Amino acid sequence: MAAPDQRRFPRVEFFFVPDANEQLPVWVFKPESEALGRAGVVVNLSGGGLQIAVSADEPLLAQHYEMRLLLGEDEGVPLFTAQVRRVWSRPLNVSAQLGGFEFETNSSDAEQFLLVQTAHVASRRWVRCVLVERMTALA
Repeated sequence: MAAPDQRRFPRVEFFFVPDANEQLPVWVFKPESEALGRAGVVVNLSGGGLQIAVSADEPLLAQHYEMRLLLGEDEGVPLFTAQVRRVWSRPLNVSAQLGGFEFETNSSDAEQFLLVQTAHVASRRWVRCVLVERMTALA
């Protein structure tokens, strides 16, 4: 049995994300409750799908994930989630990889939040998230 995590501070993942002609450093702090999830940032959003950058430490291999947006550490901050399916993934650089995902359900809380945020943000802002692998039922 593994020993419980004894960290004094939240776990953090670090990687670079391309932006125009430069590589911007990104730090994603995961709450203790999300220690098993893959930390990432939502890079962009399109009709029915989105791209998420994650660390290149291990490849994105699962097909189905629950995406949980990390909007704040306070108890009162709502947790927006969405069921997503990985369509593709590829390396971005030595520290990051990019995954293309599609929403598996229409109008999830997370999709609605991202649509509203991207419509009202003038400058580029990324939203932190965690990808939690979902087990699918065997047919």
